[in-house]
Amino acid sequence: MIRRLVWLALVGLVGCGPAAPVTIPAPVALEKLPRGVHKKTADVPGVGNVKYAIEVPASYDGSTPAPLVLALHYGYNGNTPEPYTGQGMMDDFRAGLASLGAIVIAPDVLGGDWTDAKNEQAAVWLTQSARETYAVDPKRIVITGYSMGGAGTWFIGSRHQDLFTGAIPVAAPVAGSAEWKIPVYAIHSQQDEIVPYSAAKQHAAAVQAKGGKIELKTVSGLTHYDSPAYAPHVGEGVKWLQEQWK
Repeated sequence: MIRRLVWLALVGLVGCGPAAPVTIPAPVALEKLPRGVHKKTADVPGVGNVKYAIEVPASYDGSTPAPLVLALHYGYNGNTPEPYTGQGMMDDFRAGLASLGAIVIAPDVLGGDWTDAKNEQAAVWLTQSARETYAVDPKRIVITGYSMGGAGTWFIGSRHQDLFTGAIPVAAPVAGSAEWKIPVYAIHSQQDEIVPYSAAKQHAAAVQAKGGKIELKTVSGLTHYDSPAYAPHVGEGVKWLQEQWK
């Protein structure tokens, strides 16, 4: 597992003014890939080359629309992550996402964090382009992520609720709006020594106060660096979202 650098600055995003809207480039059809895990690079118009990992499940046959998951990775050391850090995030959560039978796409951040405009553009463009490429169920598109990726889930998910239909932020610094119309299953450990549990609890209450449908899963005994151990709780989040989609 890649040792991550935690972006403490993200914890302070609560209370910041709303970020300006960004223009998402028009989606295109990506290379259609067979079942399995693949490492690819996409040229995002106006943004640049983005490395991403994508997993096409064994159950996908192209005739039945499949769910789609955008997985945003944790923090990293240096100005840019190691190539295909996104695959590490996908690997950590694979067991939890398995029951969904989803196509999973996991981009690498282009420096900075997931709240940067270029990373928001790239992540949303890849999600939309995957919809252009594969048979995707538009009612089952999930955004998830861990730590820095969890902050990206809060931020990007709240800003693109016309695209995503559910969100699972994990061990996440809070970012973005508390106004949610899609269901959110947030996961946070009381023993998280980096991102305070109290912040997650406070934000969940704010979302609920604004009429949002949110479940806060309180975990015990896990530290901030135990990301693979959160997979069973991600699986619980998947089951909860499936109930909300009925």
